[in-house]
Amino acid sequence: MRIDINKIVPQVFLAFILVKAFSGPIGIIFQPLNYVPTLMMLVLMLRRWAIDVMTKPVSLALVTLVILYFIIGIGNFSTLQASFGLYIMIPFFYCLTYSKTIAYYVFNGTQKVYFFLFITCCIGIAYVSMFGAPWLGGIINVGGVDKVISRDWTTGGVLRNPGFTAASFDAATLLMISSFFIISKFFEDKKFVLAFLIFLTSIYFIYLTTTKTTIVTLIIALVLMLTPVFLTKIMVKIIIIVSILFSYFYMIPQLKYETYDPQNTLLMRMYSTWPRAISLLDDSISIFVGKGFGAIGTPAQYFSPKFYSPGDNVLVYMYVICGFVSVILVGLFVFKFLFSRFYDASLAKKYYIICFCIMVGGVTYNLFESVFYSTSLGVLIGFLFDKNACKLSFNFNHKIIR
Repeated sequence: MRIDINKIVPQVFLAFILVKAFSGPIGIIFQPLNYVPTLMMLVLMLRRWAIDVMTKPVSLALVTLVILYFIIGIGNFSTLQASFGLYIMIPFFYCLTYSKTIAYYVFNGTQKVYFFLFITCCIGIAYVSMFGAPWLGGIINVGGVDKVISRDWTTGGVLRNPGFTAASFDAATLLMISSFFIISKFFEDKKFVLAFLIFLTSIYFIYLTTTKTTIVTLIIALVLMLTPVFLTKIMVKIIIIVSILFSYFYMIPQLKYETYDPQNTLLMRMYSTWPRAISLLDDSISIFVGKGFGAIGTPAQYFSPKFYSPGDNVLVYMYVICGFVSVILVGLFVFKFLFSRFYDASLAKKYYIICFCIMVGGVTYNLFESVFYSTSLGVLIGFLFDKNACKLSFNFNHKIIR
């Protein structure tokens, strides 16, 4: 009996999303289930890499970099810490590897999945708001490390509500992504009243998570949905380029400001969190090469708390891990992002708007450790490099493609 990988890949992706959407209750009932889809992703990903590494230079380069920075992580820390750092990246690498297959289901799949995720996420947030939940602040021991099932934290005395997920920003991100695709479909069907109702409902429940950035992002996304395609493309490209330059500028450790409002979380990231994270690169070699997997974020928190930094920015996170190589990778993405043209105009608009939603989040979040951000990022980057979906708008002879 022959196994159809093209059917299994999106099913494993969906299983991962569903498990993470209910990771709180699952953590109380049967915690090992939270790791099953990730391990399935790992098996399928390694299978694909083993096949492609011999025939595709891009796959060879990717695998080489992963192995190199895993070894660097072991050298700087420990095998366990580097392994955990690599484990965190599995959902991203899986979606990057199988982006072509997964993207089809993401952009063209049934709306039932998005409705299910949207409704259950709202129910989870409402339930926690009214009754609390046993998974909030719950701790389990995994491999000798205490792991929080679902974060129990507040902002100004107000609960940062995670619903059924592991953290408030996960719930907010899930609502943002699912509502975007629901609203987009309603717009296509000219059901504007229903689209507006979904939008208002989503805004309200995201508000209960206290994730202000996501509220603003979804509002701008709605405006972009009502904007012509060519204008949407221009606006999104400008916003993302500005976000990248902004991040690189303020991660420089020399830019130190002592007088800023500590209640302003963006200023705290700009003048404290990002520069301190880069300061982890404490010698000339690591400044150029990076510290490898496990150097930043949750792995460091668990295994090297003295040197822990959350990063709170996707570019900061990448630079601490792989140094100047991360700048090259970002440069390749920017080049393709700026100068590619999608064959399907309606799909292009969805792509650019969801890119805006995900990548702007990367300014203030460590995307790789947020399950819904990391999977989305992998799909979006991989899809951009799919020759069947888009092509460069010029060739190397500088002739414009008509």
